[in-house]
Amino acid sequence: MRILVLCIAIAMLALGVVGCQQAQETPAEQAETTIEETVEEVIEETVLVDPVCGKTVTAESEWTAEYEGATFYFCSEDCRDKFIETPGEFLKAQGEEVIGT
Repeated sequence: MRILVLCIAIAMLALGVVGCQQAQETPAEQAETTIEETVEEVIEETVLVDPVCGKTVTAESEWTAEYEGATFYFCSEDCRDKFIETPGEFLKAQGEEVIGT
């Protein structure tokens, strides 16, 4: 009888430890998901401006160019090509308003 009670007590203790570990891991996993979802939402909501013509574009635009470590997005192939030829000219014209990602 003592062995049965001892086995039950050990089993309950083991289940309690496992339950505590799972409870501690769950908030961290939820926090990671929340951070990832927040980053995606911010990216989707970010308003990007074509530095050549000033039109609003999205990060899903098929026309992009890299300049000084930043990615710039364009409304058309023509705007992208103009930017590639003289990027400094368009960035100076727009001043602080144009920010690449």
